[in-house]
Amino acid sequence: MSRRDSLRLDWRRDNIRFLRAHYEQACRAPPKGAHEWLSLDVGGRLIRLLIHDAAAPSDRAIIYFHGGGWIVGSPSTHADITSALAATTGLPVISVDYRLAPEFVAEDMISDGLAVLRHFLGRYESAILCGDSAGGALALAVECNAGELKEDIIGVASFYGCFGLWANAALHQASAVSDGLDTLSVRRYWQAANRSQGLSPYSIPALAHAQGCPVHLLIAGRDPLCRDSLALANALKEKGRPVTIDMQAFADHSFLQDPRLHRARENAYRGIADWICALNSARPEARHRRRSSGR
Repeated sequence: MSRRDSLRLDWRRDNIRFLRAHYEQACRAPPKGAHEWLSLDVGGRLIRLLIHDAAAPSDRAIIYFHGGGWIVGSPSTHADITSALAATTGLPVISVDYRLAPEFVAEDMISDGLAVLRHFLGRYESAILCGDSAGGALALAVECNAGELKEDIIGVASFYGCFGLWANAALHQASAVSDGLDTLSVRRYWQAANRSQGLSPYSIPALAHAQGCPVHLLIAGRDPLCRDSLALANALKEKGRPVTIDMQAFADHSFLQDPRLHRARENAYRGIADWICALNSARPEARHRRRSSGR
């Protein structure tokens, strides 16, 4: 049984602090393998990080953004995913405890992601941005807003992301309020993070840029949000971006954290690892620039 099955929450109406506390208690997972907790000081504000060590020295790292509708979750609640990513890819994985809504908005979360990216690009030659659900949208938004750092991001992976596609029949038909994947619940998360129900840094028009690295979209076929990722894939392809789609047809949202779906999880992690192996090495000109500047 998935730990999330024990949650009986009203994602539409329950107090967000109540949701946050119960989600953390039910979903906290002990990290596996070599790891450490660190705090990154950004102008006097600390960003907590869970860092999974690499199996061997590496010139690239995965920076990970957890899911939870931008209102709940932490590196602890998604340590099962980040532990598996580190074990499967052999790369260091840096999981970011970014600021949550409604206390903070999308721009604050993106700022946290950029601060972590900037810091670790002083240690690694390149980065891969990853995230699940709300974190998948955040990973893509960080890439879009990375400025001069963008050329050192060699890939972005979103696992069953949420991108504000309201013309989505599957979402409107979802009725399990306890899952938090019905229209009213998802609108609540979106409005908390964006202060509106319209365009945001997480929306498809904002994310579908022509310039950027390859994108990997892991999609769960039984997920009410699957059409979000399909629509994003089409928009990115129209802009000429290389997009890899991994459709796990019989999986649900958050299946990477469901031990009952062992085969789908195994296939998904293998697909992510293969995609990362296929990415180009860090660009020689970027390496030369950093070495010349002492970065």
